[in-house]
Amino acid sequence: MEKTAKSAAKRPIQKEKCKLRVQSTPEEIENFHRFMEKCAELGLCEVINFSEIFANKGTSKYYRAYSDVVIKGEDDYE
Repeated sequence: MEKTAKSAAKRPIQKEKCKLRVQSTPEEIENFHRFMEKCAELGLCEVINFSEIFANKGTSKYYRAYSDVVIKGEDDYE
């Protein structure tokens, strides 16, 4: 098939997951996780997973966590 804007418009949009890394204090990471869950409840995104909190090397203040999230497009909103 010819690669044109017209042919691209006919293809379904594939949702790609965003891979997030959050680095902060454990409390702030938990707050962010709750925020993402609230966004999912509102239908703004789909949280695929949220990792445990890992300690960063070289600091006792900051930690990190990872998440996979699918952000819904404008046409996906209810």
